[in-house]
Amino acid sequence: MTDVNVEIDGIVMYCDESISNLSIGNGYILKKVYLDDIPFKNKITDANGNVNIGYIGSQLRDDNGIYFMCIHKQDCYSIEGPSMEFNKAISDRDMMCENELAEYKDQEIRFMHKMIALLRLFKSGNIGFKEVFFKHTFQLMGFIHQTSNQTSTNATRNIIDDRVYFLTAEELIRCNSFLQNYSGVEYDLLSECIEEFVWGLEQIDIPTGFEQYTTALEMILLEQNQQGKKEALSKRVSVLLENDAANMRTLYNKMKNFYRYRSESLHEGNGQNITQSELEDLENIVRLVLVKYLEFCKTAVNSQPSITWSEIKTNKIRDLKNDVVAAKAAGILPE
Repeated sequence: MTDVNVEIDGIVMYCDESISNLSIGNGYILKKVYLDDIPFKNKITDANGNVNIGYIGSQLRDDNGIYFMCIHKQDCYSIEGPSMEFNKAISDRDMMCENELAEYKDQEIRFMHKMIALLRLFKSGNIGFKEVFFKHTFQLMGFIHQTSNQTSTNATRNIIDDRVYFLTAEELIRCNSFLQNYSGVEYDLLSECIEEFVWGLEQIDIPTGFEQYTTALEMILLEQNQQGKKEALSKRVSVLLENDAANMRTLYNKMKNFYRYRSESLHEGNGQNITQSELEDLENIVRLVLVKYLEFCKTAVNSQPSITWSEIKTNKIRDLKNDVVAAKAAGILPE
């Protein structure tokens, strides 16, 4: 086995110093770093030292100059290394152990993606990564020193949304608890729906983001081949998120309009009714639904560890149908 030392670095976009004490886990720390002290400065600036356009909106300033919030990790892990076989030549590529290093990198990126998704479920704000830089160093056969630099680039990263992610002292406590509570099996069960929500967040085109949010709700709340999607979705969202009769009716009517907007955009190419305000309103509705379902998944797993997402979804749809029947009987929702 060969030990590999690795340093992982990246800029956490669109956030401020309030995230410094977030407990991301897995050995990662978040810290304030001035531009001149960033070890990968040459990768985020042009030949004149100017910050690349993708990072301009994420730069912060104080009396000492420009700085960024960065993520950092130092780690050591083991790889098999190149296979030594009699009469078989070892190529330069074999000596770089690319596949094993890539496997480690991909594992770390999946972890970071999950934690960013959870942060964006906890609160709105365009926090995330455009690039993450890996520097692996190791020694083969006791004397061959190797260095491999890798970059994980999120080509679809939204660099237009300028909403800054920040946390109050009280939110920081709750957010750390949220990350710890919902990063396990419950996240994995709901991951496809969360991915759809995150994909919506990354869209620069407003109607497209709106469509992705609606699709995420359909994935969670509707059965396959659901009839009367607009009514079913609107009623189920309203009984899930609201208890007060007036608020339930208001949300029901809002969701009906939102579903119509989505249909006009998707099927007729007409997204003129969807403004930034509607987009952010639907974003928050989907966020609240997903957080509710993370709670449902966690509760279900605690009582039945082998339960599947399909079973959880079916059980919750049954409950929501009963709640809709009760709301209609009470005259809160229409038939």
